[in-house]
Amino acid sequence: MLFILTETESEPIMSPYLSEEVNLKKRTPFHAQWEIFKIRSWRFLAHHPTCSEYKNHYFSFGPIHVCIGCFSIYSAILSYLILFLTIPNVFRYNPWVMSILPFAGFGLAIFHLIFKIKNKWIKAFFRFTAGFGIAAYGALAIATFTETNQWWWGIILLVLLFAGNQLYGMSRGRAANRNKCLECPLREAEPPCLPEKNTNIRVRKIYAIVEEELQALQEKRDKTKVEAQKSN
Repeated sequence: MLFILTETESEPIMSPYLSEEVNLKKRTPFHAQWEIFKIRSWRFLAHHPTCSEYKNHYFSFGPIHVCIGCFSIYSAILSYLILFLTIPNVFRYNPWVMSILPFAGFGLAIFHLIFKIKNKWIKAFFRFTAGFGIAAYGALAIATFTETNQWWWGIILLVLLFAGNQLYGMSRGRAANRNKCLECPLREAEPPCLPEKNTNIRVRKIYAIVEEELQALQEKRDKTKVEAQKSN
């Protein structure tokens, strides 16, 4: 991935959205789709532009970037699910564990929201504990349906979980994942750093290459067919 550096008052900003070039190693359907996936993946995996301004918001696995918050939360939920199934005496039938863990997880999530800690590893830890708390809370809600038969408590717990999630999203704001872009000096660069526009342009270029290859292949087939007819 190409990064172009532009000096600011603090440190260079590295952005992959200043170049419209595409790196299609082989002109095959698989390589084209893989390249398109890599270009678009920041939208639905990283949830933030993958420039240096958001470096504490995503993990990188080769060319793929994933959102730290979502990756940590879902990893924690999966971990709790495994414990829920393998150690049920502690993580399924113990009401104290299922009651304390949500308070601990949600408490650390609120702590992170208030103090806005930027270190990606500390952030990942807080998100992981939040995910673990969410999973324990879900297990507690399930227990009200399956173990105590007090289904109304389960509905109340699920409603509170949904309301809390909505309030958390509202507190962050709808544009929280793009807020640094609004004041970024690269918006005035030439060409400007516009992640959405740059992504669309590069994807269209790959589609154009694929279309060109298909047209060349069709012309080759037509030529072969004509030559075969002449020979007959």
